[in-house]
Amino acid sequence: MKTLQEIEQAIATLPLPDRLRLYKDMPQLIARNAEDLDWQWLALEGFFQDDSPDDHIYDHL
Repeated sequence: MKTLQEIEQAIATLPLPDRLRLYKDMPQLIARNAEDLDWQWLALEGFFQDDSPDDHIYDHL
């Protein structure tokens, strides 16, 4: 089994048409549909951009 880093390096060596095909096929390859991945990405972005006042409690110490 290859590590993620090895897979990323292998992808970087692919010709552009193959990388584009991989991008298009990725949802099926990881057993997710594209819409689920879009929602999941939006949720992750929102999670890390929370600007709650409680997040800044220790900023003034």
